[in-house]
Amino acid sequence: MCPKVLIIYDSNTGNTERIAQAVAKGIKQISGVTVAMKRTETVNLQDIIDADGYAIGSPSHFSIMSGKILTLLTNLYSIRDKIAGKPMAVFTTGTGAQVIALENIDRIIGVFNPTFIKPGICVETIPDRANPWELDEAQLINLGKKLAKAVLISEKRCKPSKNEHGILRDNA
Repeated sequence: MCPKVLIIYDSNTGNTERIAQAVAKGIKQISGVTVAMKRTETVNLQDIIDADGYAIGSPSHFSIMSGKILTLLTNLYSIRDKIAGKPMAVFTTGTGAQVIALENIDRIIGVFNPTFIKPGICVETIPDRANPWELDEAQLINLGKKLAKAVLISEKRCKPSKNEHGILRDNA
């Protein structure tokens, strides 16, 4: 069974969902990894435990992540031992304070001791100030690829394999 990246996001206007789709596009370009996208209100703890890596996306509201993302991250504390060490990436959208929101998400998920996939991506959503979509999309696709590759490397280290004599060995 292929390792899976779970993209968890909150989106009110569709901007953050569009960003999540671009990250998923990058993940899909890496063979051997699957991707699932879920809104915060549809994801459950078992979905998170079952995944091998994560991308977390939030709109920024007054320099902070959405309440739904904050609630989700708070709930993850109870399963922190089951997600420790797994690769995580963060992306945010907003109208000027999305960098601060991203930094706050990074601080919180740091408690889970993840393998951070950096840099996270902050996307400006005011058209007059925003990059052309093609530039943002390219960075987001690259973030997805980096995350997928990290999941593959992590899975290889964690799973035993057989040597040339058919004997199981630990790759850690």
